[in-house]
Amino acid sequence: MGFLNHATNNIIIDAVLTERGRELLSRNDGSFNIRSFSFGDDEVDYSLISKYGPSIGKEKIEKNTPIFEANPNENLAIKYPLISFPNPLLRLNQLPTLVRDDSATNETVQLFDTRLNEKTNSGIIATIKVKNSVNATDITALDKNITDRKFFVKMHGELIKMENGTFIDTDLNGIDTYEISTAVIKKGSSEWNNQIFADITFFTNGVVSASSFKEFAIIGSNLKKINTSIQVIGASSGASIVIPVLITKRNSSS
Repeated sequence: MGFLNHATNNIIIDAVLTERGRELLSRNDGSFNIRSFSFGDDEVDYSLISKYGPSIGKEKIEKNTPIFEANPNENLAIKYPLISFPNPLLRLNQLPTLVRDDSATNETVQLFDTRLNEKTNSGIIATIKVKNSVNATDITALDKNITDRKFFVKMHGELIKMENGTFIDTDLNGIDTYEISTAVIKKGSSEWNNQIFADITFFTNGVVSASSFKEFAIIGSNLKKINTSIQVIGASSGASIVIPVLITKRNSSS
């Protein structure tokens, strides 16, 4: 991250490696290779533009915006990433968000840690459908530069595993990252021509252990309930959605 020191007009940069970067660097085997980087504007309060107008609002943002300390946790470092496009002259009328098609309110997905019996997977596996969305009714197609061809999916590897994604890696915090390709929603069901979606299937059986409940259980739940979540991120748009998940320990299984 960088900021302007108005006293000297120097650009001061505070840059740190993430925990994942430090892990790769410590291997000393050539696996540490910086291929890309991201900028974010988490600190910026854009309401100042509306409140004071473009000129004064911009000045207040430049002079008064606090600068966050560099965060080595890659899962928290940039909440609102900035997006690059191939055509610098491109004007976009809409930026997409990600929403669930299986739940209008993004309700909590409820799972158990083990099967009820060997004849059913009910309660230990779930599928959520995530699609891109825009706040408009007159759209016919979304620009291809912000139409995600794949999603990145993050979840705690000691609690949940993804069944239909390609595993990428696990970071030092135990967060697994997967990749899944998107598909175009069929005409008649889509809101515009190239609207995309992906079905994300995940499970708990054989993943959650007794020690997991001891470490992650909700206080006051008698070590029987764990709150966690799944994050889905658009590879091109940068849009994301966090799906809450509640894992409950079965009293017994057969």
